[in-house]
Amino acid sequence: MMSGLPNWWMAREPREQLLLGILAGLAAVFLLVFILILPVQAAGTSARADFDRAKSDLALVSRLPQTGSGSASRAPFDRAALVAVANAQSVKLTQVQPSGDGAFSVWIDDAETRRLYGFFETLLGDYAATLERVVVSADANGRLSAQFTVR
Repeated sequence: MMSGLPNWWMAREPREQLLLGILAGLAAVFLLVFILILPVQAAGTSARADFDRAKSDLALVSRLPQTGSGSASRAPFDRAALVAVANAQSVKLTQVQPSGDGAFSVWIDDAETRRLYGFFETLLGDYAATLERVVVSADANGRLSAQFTVR
C-alpha cells in the first residue's frame, strides 16, 4: 500500500496536490487543537479550581479548635448535642448510628462546604467531642458528603 502512495501522488495534478496538502494541514491542526490543546487547557482549569477549593477548605479546617485544648470548658457530648448542632448549621444528618462507648457513626449527604465545616467547628468547639475516621468527598457541583465517627 505504501509503495503505491508515491505513484498515486505523482498522478495528481499540481492543483490537486496543493488542495490535498492544504486539507492535510487543516486536518492536522484540527486534531492538534481538539485532541491535545483543548483537553490540556480543560485539565489546567479543573486543577486550578480544585486547588482553590482545597485552599478554601484548608482555611475552614484550620479554624477548627485543636483536640485537647480547653476541653474542660466544653459541654458534654451526646446524641442530642449532635442533632442540635446539625440543626443550627442547617446540615441534614442522613444517618446516625451508635457504635459503642458513646460514639456515633454519622453520614451526611449533600452539604454546603461552609455549613459542613461550621458544623465541625461548632461541634468540636462547644462540646467535648472528637472526630475519628473522617471521610469528606465532593460531587461535581461542589456539594459535600461526609462519613465520620464522633465520640
